Amino acid sequence: MGYSIRYAYRIPQPGGGERIILATERRLGGWNELWRPASPPTDYEFTVIELRLNTAGQGEGKATLTGKVAVDPEAKTIALENYEGGHVVFKNVARQGAR
Repeated sequence: MGYSIRYAYRIPQPGGGERIILATERRLGGWNELWRPASPPTDYEFTVIELRLNTAGQGEGKATLTGKVAVDPEAKTIALENYEGGHVVFKNVARQGAR
């Protein structure tokens, strides 16, 4: 089963990198066991994913599977609370094609 992206926001970073915030209407793993986190999952019925890419378009992503949602007032969007302390969920993320 796929997950529909209901929210997407791109935040250019100083030096050329970028943050990408995505939200789905369902929690990853809500329909199967493929997204079972090692730590206790959050109770959110949705998922927020935050991808951080460097200037080469490569990076990683974290999600609300075990983290909390917060408001990023500077970027004027939702984001993951304490991104640096969260667990990496998406490794070797890479931008494809033109922006």
